[in-house]
Amino acid sequence: MELKLHEIEEGQSRVEAEVPAQSVGIQAQDVELEGPIRVALSLDRRGDEIWIRGTLHAIALQQCSRCLVDFSQILELEFEVFCAKLPSARTMSPKGLDEEDGGVHFHDGHVLSIDSEIRESVLLGLPMRPLCRESCAGLCPRCGEDRNLGACRCVGVAAG
Repeated sequence: MELKLHEIEEGQSRVEAEVPAQSVGIQAQDVELEGPIRVALSLDRRGDEIWIRGTLHAIALQQCSRCLVDFSQILELEFEVFCAKLPSARTMSPKGLDEEDGGVHFHDGHVLSIDSEIRESVLLGLPMRPLCRESCAGLCPRCGEDRNLGACRCVGVAAG
């Protein structure tokens, strides 16, 4: 998602957009997004500095880590980013940008891309072990039947 800086007014403003998932590079194993990512941004611009508070809404298609059933999960996530104009070569310190500059997203004065922040928020918002529901009984470790659908054939069979 690119923001044209000449379109962002001084002070506070809001921007809403739909962003295609593929445009922000979301390609995680076992996850696919259904439809676009809806993004709402609150912008606070002071000269070349912009503070962005964003919320995003996405639907992730995942596979349950217990029963292996595909399911949809709604993601409602928030992110914040501080943006400043990239210093010119003559105003930078001899060693360049320090590690202390971490957390600052630099822009060129014309266009600001927040694709990496959107991608990071989605990937960090996904559960490490996705579950179709908290009470998922999973698969029988012996016969592989889905225990959410009922008792499996090996109930009462002694493990041997």
